[in-house]
Amino acid sequence: MQSLFTNLEAITKQLWAAATARNICSIKMKHENGFRLVHPHGVFMSKQKHLIIACWQKSGFSEKGVTTGYKNLSLEKCETVMVLNKKFTKRRDFNPKDDQYGEWLFHI
Repeated sequence: MQSLFTNLEAITKQLWAAATARNICSIKMKHENGFRLVHPHGVFMSKQKHLIIACWQKSGFSEKGVTTGYKNLSLEKCETVMVLNKKFTKRRDFNPKDDQYGEWLFHI
């Protein structure tokens, strides 16, 4: 069985590679019934000391029913990441200096 740290590290590396190359990802979160298609913009440490994926969700599952838009997803709750062979463009309105973000591990 893979340790939580090893899994978090592997997923973070996948997200970093996808963000750097601007590849769209399919993400499956624990306890969700579907996948999310996202444009990964970065990973940061929240003020509550949780690792968070900052992304633009293009489509897929949403707890609140809003399938498109910016999402901050818990890295700890991320089950799988599949890096797709499809590209995205960094959104012009993405502001990594926004107060909602904590300390960045990386961002585009």
